[in-house]
Amino acid sequence: MICQERGLEHATSQRSSQGKIVHRCENLRSIMRLSIALIMIGASGLLAGAQESTPKFSDYSVPFSKTRASVKVNAQSTADTRCFRTMLRQTARQGVRFGGHYAIDYWGCGTNCARIGIVDLLTGRAYVSPFYVGIAGGGQHKSIKTKADSRLVLVNDPEVVREEYGDPPPEEFVPAYFIWTGKHLLPIHNGKVDPAEPKRAFEPCSATNRS
Repeated sequence: MICQERGLEHATSQRSSQGKIVHRCENLRSIMRLSIALIMIGASGLLAGAQESTPKFSDYSVPFSKTRASVKVNAQSTADTRCFRTMLRQTARQGVRFGGHYAIDYWGCGTNCARIGIVDLLTGRAYVSPFYVGIAGGGQHKSIKTKADSRLVLVNDPEVVREEYGDPPPEEFVPAYFIWTGKHLLPIHNGKVDPAEPKRAFEPCSATNRS
């Protein structure tokens, strides 16, 4: 508007000046268009970066292995497995397949609290998370998402949580991503795998049995 008003003001008296003003206005419009384009490109880049930071199952793919119909669970595998023989046997029989040759399940440890159990269906080696995860209700396996050919474990699948609690979902049920190394569940934050598991929240089985 300013450029237009100035152009009209000088149109009858100073044509040369008007030409200069029009030229300056065109330059200003070009600069504005360029600025808008750069802002849009930057916003697109941020959005793409946010999408790329979300772990994908395909990023951690592994070959799918044929396993036996049953496997003897080694309840002495770690300091946290001895207390959960029954749950780990059920995991081996009924747990969801993931990571090529593992079965995974979880069980409650309080309100919206769960511990994760994993059994190697080739060797019988077992694992129970020494930490807990805040997990949405809704039935066995429903809130944990895995794939048979991936090491990625998604706790609180956003689609499931939205179905149960609406949108936006409760803050305590935000998605959490873990990578199974064969011995540990390592959290993923901002696209990077943490070097260690979350802080231990439970005493080992041996300490519990002594008490």
